[in-house]
Parts: sequence; structure tokens; C-alpha cells
Amino acid sequence: MNNKVKTIKNVTGVALALLALLALAAGPAQAKSYEAKRQANILIIGDRVVDIAYNLGVLPAGMSVRCSLWPMCAKIKVAAQPLGCPGCLAGAKKGKLGKFIKAKGIKLALVEKSSPYCLFKPKTNPLDSVEYLQKQGVQVKIVDFSKGIVPAINQTAAILDRLQQGKALVVKYQKNVKRLEKKIAGKKLNKKVVVLHGTYQAQTGKAFIQVEAPGGYTDQYILTPLGCRNVGSALVPKGRKPTKGRWTIRKLKGLASAKPDVIVLTGDSAAIQKALAAAIAGQAALCGVPVFSLPAYIDSSVIERPLIVGKWAWALE
Repeated sequence: MNNKVKTIKNVTGVALALLALLALAAGPAQAKSYEAKRQANILIIGDRVVDIAYNLGVLPAGMSVRCSLWPMCAKIKVAAQPLGCPGCLAGAKKGKLGKFIKAKGIKLALVEKSSPYCLFKPKTNPLDSVEYLQKQGVQVKIVDFSKGIVPAINQTAAILDRLQQGKALVVKYQKNVKRLEKKIAGKKLNKKVVVLHGTYQAQTGKAFIQVEAPGGYTDQYILTPLGCRNVGSALVPKGRKPTKGRWTIRKLKGLASAKPDVIVLTGDSAAIQKALAAAIAGQAALCGVPVFSLPAYIDSSVIERPLIVGKWAWALE
């Protein structure tokens, strides 16, 4: 393959069926986006590389990403098998990785190089799996994010033999970045924001609410650049440590004490709405506070970042 992977034209039966079902179930715009994808018999370790490959029109056979945090994983995993997060593959799930490589006949892996890979688990490093992959006879290609997103797009496009698509993606990405920079330049909105993340379990009918802790991805990439402040810590007892950047709570009794200017819902917003309605009914100070349902961002959807941040800026204004 001359050290390059060419997209598989004959998609495997299972993947083809899945993509067909997605196209039928989705609306016209979504269906078109799925039809443009092709599956390659490769492995990708790292959310950011998977996101770039997806935007280049390539779906890997398997991926190691932070599915519990990254919203796009739910879409991509229908055709690309999740194997656990990079930290898991370097430890307890190493055997699962070996079985997958053998079963699929994987010969090439793209591995992300970024520092830090994850704010919440700074010791996690996708490169920790490189030695094991090489011992399994897998050729490893490193995609380096230390010099920015555009060089990483070019690297990925070259490895996947998608140079034309890579050039188009760079133009699109840079255009969106410039538009965002113009939109938020000099903005100091000075809003106090509470970010609530919802999860609903259809099997049990249970809903879970998580409060985003200050200092996480939303603060770093959205709130701080917009001159806003995360006041979610007012909803939880002092000294309680967050898990993966969030606190799990059952009720919103302390919401008024945070004195938010804006309430943002991420994840499954329906999982929060019942508790939020009860909180507003019982806390008159919340009646005039605007509520927006917005996409979460954890620095995995690097290509979509300008659009996501732009949507937050529009809402918080």
C-alpha cells in the first residue's frame, strides 16, 4: 500500500447495512453525509484523529475514543467498533485490542499525539499503545497535534490517501475559524452561567443530572474566551470532587443560589427539564433566567469546534 491506506471501495456487509439503515432513518441532509463515508480496515486511537478522518469521509473499522464524554461517538460507533478509551487499551483492555486486530486483520493504525490528551485524566496517552501495536505486526502512523489542527488534517489526509478532501477540509476549517474569531473578538459578555448535562436511561426510565465543574472544557474553550463565568459549584456541597469534570445531582434545589444569568443544557436536555421546571416553580428568582440547549464540547470535535463555540456565543449574547 506504499505506506498509505486506500479507502475500501467494497464496504463490509455489516458496515454497509448499518450505513444504509442510517441513511434511511435520517433526513435528506443526514443521509447524504452518511453516504459520503467509506470504511477502511484500519484502527484509530484518539478522538481528534477519528474526527478528522470522519470529516475526510473515512470511517475506521475500530476506534479508541472517549465515548462516555464525546457526543459524536454515538454517531460514529454505528459503523466503527469502539474498543475503549486509550487509557483502557494501554492497560486492562489490551487483550481486547489484540483480539480485534487478529479478527479484522488490521495492518495499519493511526495514533494521536497530543498533550494533554484529556484534561480530566492527564496521564492518559494514546501513544502508550504504540509498542503493543507494533508487536502485533501493525504499522503505526502518528498524527501530531502539537503544531495545530491544520498540520494534523494534512497528515491524516496523506496517510488515508485523501489529499484532495484534505485540502478542501483545511479551507472549510480555516474559514470557520476566521468567522468565529471575528464573531467573538473583544467580547466580554460578563454572564454567570450554569451548565447542566442530562442523561436519560430508556431501559429504566431514570434521568440523571450533572453539573459541569469550573475549569473544564467549556470554561477553557467557550466561557472564558467570551468573558463568562461558570457558577455551577454553588449547586453542590463544598469539598465534593467532580468526576470527569462533572458533579452528579438529583435535584436543582440550589440553582437559585448560583444566581445564574443563563442556564445551559447539554446532552439529553429532556432528562433535565422536569427537574428544571420544578426548580423554577419553587424558586421565583429563576423565572426570568433564559435556558438554552447547546452542544457539549470536550476538544474531541476539533473540526466542529468553530461552529459549536459560535452557537454558544450566539445564545449567550
